[in-house]
Amino acid sequence: MAEILPIGTILAVAMNQVIKTAHAATDVVIEKESFRILSTYLFDIVRVLKELELGNLNETPVTRKTLENLETDVKKANSLVEKYKNRGRFYLLIKCRHIVKEVQDVTRDIGKSLNTLCLANTEILSGISDEVTRLQNEMQRAEFATCQSQLQILDKLDQGLASQKLDNGFANDIIVDIARAVGVTVEPSEIRKELDSFKREREEAENRKERAEVYFLEQIIELLSRADAAQDYEQVKDQYMQRLRVIECHDPKSESIPPFKAFICGITKTVMVDPVSLSNGTAYSRVAIEEWFGSGKKTDPITDEPLEDVSFRSNIQLGQSIQEWKELNYCMRIRSCKAKLMSENDSNVKDALYQMQDLIKENSINKDWISIGGLTELLVNILPNLHNQQLKTEVLVTLKYAIEGHPRNKDLLIENKGFCHIVPCLECESSPSKAALELIYEIVAEESAQNMDYTRELSQQCNPVSFLVTILN
Repeated sequence: MAEILPIGTILAVAMNQVIKTAHAATDVVIEKESFRILSTYLFDIVRVLKELELGNLNETPVTRKTLENLETDVKKANSLVEKYKNRGRFYLLIKCRHIVKEVQDVTRDIGKSLNTLCLANTEILSGISDEVTRLQNEMQRAEFATCQSQLQILDKLDQGLASQKLDNGFANDIIVDIARAVGVTVEPSEIRKELDSFKREREEAENRKERAEVYFLEQIIELLSRADAAQDYEQVKDQYMQRLRVIECHDPKSESIPPFKAFICGITKTVMVDPVSLSNGTAYSRVAIEEWFGSGKKTDPITDEPLEDVSFRSNIQLGQSIQEWKELNYCMRIRSCKAKLMSENDSNVKDALYQMQDLIKENSINKDWISIGGLTELLVNILPNLHNQQLKTEVLVTLKYAIEGHPRNKDLLIENKGFCHIVPCLECESSPSKAALELIYEIVAEESAQNMDYTRELSQQCNPVSFLVTILN
């Protein structure tokens, strides 16, 4: 026959479980507010259990059963904490609505068990009855909500998936939003780590035969994988080389390939952005056709044909063709920039620098392609040979754009003795000096082992006292 544990032992075990879970709940990185509230409630319960421990706890079947129920519910809460404590941050954000509901449900269950326990021991708890009543009522009626900023990201993501927005631009935007919300840097290594967590979750969902979850995660993986930051460097390099081979047949002096007629939106008369097809097959930019139909029109903008069906769907194939055309033009402009930088003509160099800045602003993949094309190294090497102060400033500004959030370009800058050429700019006129200081800050600001190496490299090139005087000036 199994030994029956004393009621005091059961109480001590339950209390230890509550304390353990209360502490663990503070370590969850997503939906911190919900887990913080749960943790606060649990610490309040500890005081109630200590009062029961100090008093003459009734040894009754009801008390024993309610204590066991409380311990079981708190174990569920602990399992919930452990379940989400070490999951990928991107995954946790995507699931935050579900997580909040789980935390709310387990909080209410614990509140019900606490209520039953307290009803069986009202005399012992008479000294803190008001606090106990408040705690029971709050926990049983607990309402948790996902923060508004996260809901906005989820709504944007849901809309993108529903409308099949699988283009590179949307993926770049949403991955920046998610990364910012969960405190992850938009660097390839970090983004791929988060995508790997999605893939593991997908495999586990598949093992559990959860088809809806598998399909949802596959959609998320497909979308986020299109972002530049999610690309493997070798894949990015191969993609650049493929584009480079295509443009070899074009005049080296040419900087662009005209768009095909099929790329032009019949409403805006410009290259389509997020192309969609109508029921009759014609294609337009999504925003343009939404405004067309939103104004009450029910005709095809080009043919003026009446449309019974005004629905439309993403034209993924056309979108991919437009993206490829854009990438070919990026490569042509990068090739042109390289020739201009090597020309040693101030006007050409100036044009190249402005073009490079525009390329980086247009699409972050150009940070990779600029480095693959040898432009990062070229910028560093031409810096000491420039006598025009404005050009020096623009080179420093362009380098800052190129290394922002891009460890590979930062490494290239250092490997090519960048500090040797940047530090002397601190003694130039105010404009180059300020640009040099901002570039140095961008190199060394982030706390990491790699940046400690950069800082040591800087200290070898720059006297700390004179560097401080420059900053103060």
